[in-house]
Amino acid sequence: MATPVPAAPSAAPRQGMSALLLTVLFLVAAALLFFVIYIAFPASQHFGALLIIGSLALIFAVVSYLAESFSRDPTAQRSLAWAFMAMGFATLFFSVGLGNYYGVESMTSMLVGLIVLVLLLIVAVAGIAWRFRAAAADAPREAARAAWRSETPVSALSYATANAPTVPSTPPPTTPVGGSPPPRSP
Repeated sequence: MATPVPAAPSAAPRQGMSALLLTVLFLVAAALLFFVIYIAFPASQHFGALLIIGSLALIFAVVSYLAESFSRDPTAQRSLAWAFMAMGFATLFFSVGLGNYYGVESMTSMLVGLIVLVLLLIVAVAGIAWRFRAAAADAPREAARAAWRSETPVSALSYATANAPTVPSTPPPTTPVGGSPPPRSP
């Protein structure tokens, strides 16, 4: 009779490979989508295509950030979120900033677009700072959880637990016979 092989050691590498495979597939799908959008527009409308690509990259960054909650090790999703955010902002800033020099937008619309992008970037950086602060606050809690998980659990059926005193070893303080009653709460 053959000895059964535990499945736990082989499950960990497969999980890492599946995360890597899903990341690569998502990147390939995003690159194809960006390419199709750029090719679908005529040359005179590539400015609009770049704005759509930059906006989609920011949406993919948010989706990748939200996908972190579905993974035990969100390294791949976090990397995708950072990469899509950098690509989205770079594409939008260069497209809007250089649009006036190529004659596709006026100076006023360029300035308004850059102001809107700067405000959006400020919101993104504030969210990143808030998330890093929250992650730093979670670190002591995670350390306490790890210490708690490493302890052996107390059994209700063990002799030491069954003989634990349920009555305090010292009696409660007594009030004098002629003393005043305890104060009332308002």
